[in-house]
Amino acid sequence: MEVYCRGIARIRHKDTGVIYDIESDELDWDQVGGDERQMGPALHYEAALDHPQLGELTWGLWEYPIGIENHHDTDAGGHEVVEDFDYGLEHEEPEPDEWVDYDVPSNPFSIFMDSYRQTSLLLVDHGKDDGRDLVNRLVFSHLVTALEAYLGDTLINAVAGDADAMQRLIDGDDELSKEKFTLAEIRKDPDLVERRVREYLRAILYHNLAKVDVLYNIALSIRILNLTSNKDDLFNLSYSRGRDFGLF
Repeated sequence: MEVYCRGIARIRHKDTGVIYDIESDELDWDQVGGDERQMGPALHYEAALDHPQLGELTWGLWEYPIGIENHHDTDAGGHEVVEDFDYGLEHEEPEPDEWVDYDVPSNPFSIFMDSYRQTSLLLVDHGKDDGRDLVNRLVFSHLVTALEAYLGDTLINAVAGDADAMQRLIDGDDELSKEKFTLAEIRKDPDLVERRVREYLRAILYHNLAKVDVLYNIALSIRILNLTSNKDDLFNLSYSRGRDFGLF
């Protein structure tokens, strides 16, 4: 995993009301701490900036379990964050030949539910009340991966089968809207744009639900995070399900 940080942060001074812009390349990210927990190490990444007018500003990320962005936090020292960076954790982008032959299944939901049922039976037969048990941890990690695959395959299928959805994604996504191709490239490969969109969607980290929610909303007008209007309730539900698996 590596930290990504894009865009700008705009912070309003709490006393003067002046808004200051901070570029993402002004930050240097480092791993500053970590500890051992039930499902392995929890890692803490941080970037700090000593701004001449705003004082010390910090941005923090937590990775737990390994490979999962658990939480991020911006500390503006009492000033108002008008606009923040787009920042988080991501895997290094794979080379295209790693998944060029990947065929997206036509029934991702059925595949996900089969996986859920099979791992639930495995947990009943071999899991333990202690969340540190290897089987419990493997089941949890597998279900996260299965959810990522379901969200990714579903979005790729929907966009590939709907030209309007693909156009909305190209227009509305910050990264795709910046893509530029020459006439020679397009003439050489008429499917260049569609292929680039598929490559981009395959490279997304689908456990980053905030990012996935934006993509689904742009392309399909679906908000996957509208399960509840109360984020505390959503957290409590997630905690309860994790406790059912013996993970907390």
